[in-house]
Amino acid sequence: MRKPPHGLRVRSCRWTHATPNGVSCASTSQPDQLTGPVPTASWPRPMPFSICSTRSGSPFLKDAMAESTPPMTEAEAPQGTVTQEMVDACAQEQIQFLGHVQDFGCLLVVTTQWVVRNASANCGSTLGLEPEALVAQRLTDVLPASTMHTLRGKVQVMGRNDQGIRLFGLDVFEDGRRFDIAIHRDGPVFLVEFERKQPDRVRDPGAVVQALIPRLTRAVDHEELCTIAADAVWALTGFDRVMVYRFESDFSGVVVGETLSGGADSYMGHRFPASDIPPQARALYKRNLIRIIADVDAPVHPIVPPHTPDGAPTDLSLSITRAVSPIHLQYLRNMGVRASMSVSILVEGELWGMLACHREQPHYVDYETRSAIELFAQLLAYELGLRTRRDESRLSAAALEAHDQISIMFESSAAALPDLAGVSQEIERVFDVDGIAMMMGGHYHATGLAPSRDEFGALMHHVARNGTSRVFNTDNLGRACAGAFPSGQGIGGMLAIPIHSRRGDGVILFRRELTRDLIWAGPPSKERLPDGRLSPRASFSTWREERRGFSESWTAGELAASEVLRVSLLEITLRLSTDLDRRRTSHSERQEIVIAELTHRLRNVYSTVSAAIEGGADGAEPAVQAYAAEARSRLAAMKRASDVLTDRSRDSTSLRQLIRDEVRAYGGRGEERVEFVGGEAMLSPRQRSALTLVIHELTTNAVKYGALGPAGGRLEVRITARDNGVELHWRERGGPVVTTPQRVGFGSALVQHTIPQELGGTIETSFAPDGFEMSMHIPGLSMRRVDQAPAAQSQIAPVTADDIRISGRALVVEDNMIIAMNAAQSLRRLGAEDVVIAGSSEAALSALDEGIPVSFAVLDQDLNGLSSEPVAIRLESADVPFVVASGLVPDPGEIGGVLGRAVWIEKPYSSEAIGQALRRHFGDRFIVKEQAKRGH
Repeated sequence: MRKPPHGLRVRSCRWTHATPNGVSCASTSQPDQLTGPVPTASWPRPMPFSICSTRSGSPFLKDAMAESTPPMTEAEAPQGTVTQEMVDACAQEQIQFLGHVQDFGCLLVVTTQWVVRNASANCGSTLGLEPEALVAQRLTDVLPASTMHTLRGKVQVMGRNDQGIRLFGLDVFEDGRRFDIAIHRDGPVFLVEFERKQPDRVRDPGAVVQALIPRLTRAVDHEELCTIAADAVWALTGFDRVMVYRFESDFSGVVVGETLSGGADSYMGHRFPASDIPPQARALYKRNLIRIIADVDAPVHPIVPPHTPDGAPTDLSLSITRAVSPIHLQYLRNMGVRASMSVSILVEGELWGMLACHREQPHYVDYETRSAIELFAQLLAYELGLRTRRDESRLSAAALEAHDQISIMFESSAAALPDLAGVSQEIERVFDVDGIAMMMGGHYHATGLAPSRDEFGALMHHVARNGTSRVFNTDNLGRACAGAFPSGQGIGGMLAIPIHSRRGDGVILFRRELTRDLIWAGPPSKERLPDGRLSPRASFSTWREERRGFSESWTAGELAASEVLRVSLLEITLRLSTDLDRRRTSHSERQEIVIAELTHRLRNVYSTVSAAIEGGADGAEPAVQAYAAEARSRLAAMKRASDVLTDRSRDSTSLRQLIRDEVRAYGGRGEERVEFVGGEAMLSPRQRSALTLVIHELTTNAVKYGALGPAGGRLEVRITARDNGVELHWRERGGPVVTTPQRVGFGSALVQHTIPQELGGTIETSFAPDGFEMSMHIPGLSMRRVDQAPAAQSQIAPVTADDIRISGRALVVEDNMIIAMNAAQSLRRLGAEDVVIAGSSEAALSALDEGIPVSFAVLDQDLNGLSSEPVAIRLESADVPFVVASGLVPDPGEIGGVLGRAVWIEKPYSSEAIGQALRRHFGDRFIVKEQAKRGH
């Protein structure tokens, strides 16, 4: 069991979440609708928006922020101050429509025909062109031809989702005046912004960033990365204070890195509530990555005219010169800050945190340096994500090891119930927890800090009642499961792994409650002004909160590892459910576990591992490639065995076909050497489930050591009626000399126990030197006469680059990168000159919008819970052939529309599977004609 983390003070106290006292409203890097007085005459009145106050004590002082009161200790709520409705109203406001720009640059809104639709009022002082003379004019009539040629060239290469175009030091008017220019596309218009070129404080900021890359790559952890980042941005920009601010899981934040100069106050370790940056603000931070306020006292300039032709305010979401809320400017003055800048840190597309900068005097950082810092932030984000993925990989590896150990316990246990204490110990090797409780097949086991059996059931019921069928986690059990669990037991958080919701089977990991001192940047309480608006805070001194009820949060790596672990737990539940189903449950309940859970997750595992094996062996020595092929073949056999357990069909199945399928699992080797004698036996789903693994073991031994191996030989399978059942006689001849094994392996033990225990039959074996034999009597099987030998299935020849040829660009739409890379490599082997990988339908449609023709595509049907049907519709309309991949291929007629007409391949698929689909369904397009081969 784990101990409390070092430095955390554990003691008893009480806190209350102080609402509604002191809760203030939200704003962002684009705050424009705020309540409060307008502190400077430079803003025209009346303001077209309501104004709400915000907090400038957060590290996002470049823009107006929001604030909510965090949990307080023994605090009394002030009466008649701020209501939650006021806070919610601020969080819903449209913050991208401010209508003004800052003084350090000017803005033109230009249509795609280069007609100026709007211009900022300071175009005259910046460009020497008054806005009244610019609006409704073609930019080609205003700017020199060489400048327009440059702008046109840049815009032509701008994609639909580009982050924008940057030009540095352009002599716009050919008179020696140089400008830095930013161009962003916003639907039907371009935002074109000009900043007068200033002498660089850093002559070559790009070179400085390049020199910092080795330092980032050598950093050992997140802490060192944040320290390097704060130092680098401080050196590049000259700000007094540079902070690295990280978002927590609830979107509150904490300063995790800081560099100071002069007398700047430190905020290292200080926390800020989630309402500082409401959801719409976080969304804009993901679109506009860098923001600067050069001088809080500088005038701002309105957009002329202030609206679009249809009367809507001009959207300045992507503007880099967009002005800042006057209330936020007052906050900055209260704090003694005259200039600020912030840069978003996006890790895998999500807002990880920010780089925030302050200075006590006006301070301008030129656009070229800001662009270099933005690039540096992207490199920092990459390194942060890389270290996070390393941590996740370490935990996943530990979970896989636990999976193997739990599987061994499951396979070797002769008892009806595996050793739950041993399972618990394996889980503890993976997760840092204080207690574990589990329910398996009606058996309860708990260790460490864990609840009673009834309390466990209440928690699992609460998770199921809220519609959670996957892993559920919380770092505050009392808040997340209010009323489902009694307080006072010292448990702070839990990670629940539901397995069978109806029976209450599952595992819950617990972490103890930790009491700690949180340091906030000033008391978050606010007052309400007589006119109903919220007043800004004037104090930013350290404010401490004693907080309890929370545990250490669960990391993304731990959540990923818990999903891996769930596969092992499902295997245990599958065995227990088999016993219970036979006695007291229905077949449909068993299908709920197997089909809804095991099929999806096991097939994803099979697909990923198979793709990793194929990709890893690509280009390797022949021996390695042969080994990889054998491994993939065995993996495919295991997958087919699991498919039997998850087959939704209730119809009986042919015993002969079951044997043919297992032989065919080895690439067709030996199928022609199998002879069937006698009649045919039809298997029920339960009989088929048991016999699948038995036949798999017999076939594997015959291929590896017996008559179906490379040494040659034949297999005779005789099926005859006997004693209200069927006798299956397995006889191998012509293979290697057989000797009696010295020990009974797992496979032999499985065969010996399955027939009598699962099917109530008997078994006899013979290890004669001329060939292995086995007779199995299986009662309850139905027989039918075989009048003629079944038609041999047509075998598709192995596909090679000489048989199939794809030309041009291919598309792979797959959310699992390993599988996607493997598919791309397979398409390149088949001749594709370029392969585009897209992880979502949106990314795939964007790739198709580029206009480069696609000759073939492979689509994953399920993209993180979303269908790839929109991509399939686009491809079908363009007459582009494609196949759809899925772990569970639907039955004919089960699905309609374009996917119902599509060609499906089953995961895990290989290069051969893609090639066979091409040959079988698109041969007129991709099979190389024999004449062409000879001519070549």
